[in-house]
Amino acid sequence: MPVPLVPLINGIPALGLGTYPLTGDQCTETIMMAIGLGYRHVDTAQMYGNEREVGQGIARCGVAREQLFVTTKVEPSNLGKARFAESVRRSVDDLGGPPDLLLIHWPPPDAEIDGALDRLKEAQAAGHARRIGVSNFTPRMLRQAVKRLGDVACNQVEFHPLIDQKKLKAAADELGLPLVAYSPVARGKPFGHPVVKAMAERHGRPPNEIILRWIVQQGVIAIPKTDKRAHAESNLRIFDFALSADDMAALTALGTSGGRTINGSWMAGRWDD
Repeated sequence: MPVPLVPLINGIPALGLGTYPLTGDQCTETIMMAIGLGYRHVDTAQMYGNEREVGQGIARCGVAREQLFVTTKVEPSNLGKARFAESVRRSVDDLGGPPDLLLIHWPPPDAEIDGALDRLKEAQAAGHARRIGVSNFTPRMLRQAVKRLGDVACNQVEFHPLIDQKKLKAAADELGLPLVAYSPVARGKPFGHPVVKAMAERHGRPPNEIILRWIVQQGVIAIPKTDKRAHAESNLRIFDFALSADDMAALTALGTSGGRTINGSWMAGRWDD
């Protein structure tokens, strides 16, 4: 399989490999497999407990580190002043060097957001990350982050056809930064939907490719997780076809406010500003 050309969105490869909940040798081997196929964007987090294995896969993959884009995220319990800097240093050590992108994984209570953002900026200034951004921030929080930091690389959020994220997408567009879609195929839940099945048959593509194409065609970055070679290869094929405007609208119409599949308890009641 020739190495595909994955376009960049705000300097970030539009398709990446999610690594939750991979651990141990399975994680390291999956990283090496994906990079061998052409993936250049790898996403991990302190919460996943696999940064060391991700770092090992990167070190053994045979591709120069500067050709890769690595993201990690600071977990909520490390956002305070006492633990932030040391936790990031451990991440850097485990990954074998600074990540290309460091995110706040989940926002802390409102009164603590500015402090966490300041510490994120300090980590960047210390050389512990090339770029910084946020994850699971609402439109209000995202505006707060841009005001505090200036340059925010992205906002990583749950994004797939079953969840209505139009308000968040509009806020990100207004601020000039992309969303990154985690859980982009909603753990396969949309695959059996009649709209998705009919579209897949019409295009001669599997449902995962239809959904991932819908995501990246909006200028959203997707980071699906898979440890299966065939699935990883399939995900890379989304850049050689396009969906029509009617296709895009039909998939968007599936989204509801109750379509979320991942909901951290600390964000209960905070998703809507």
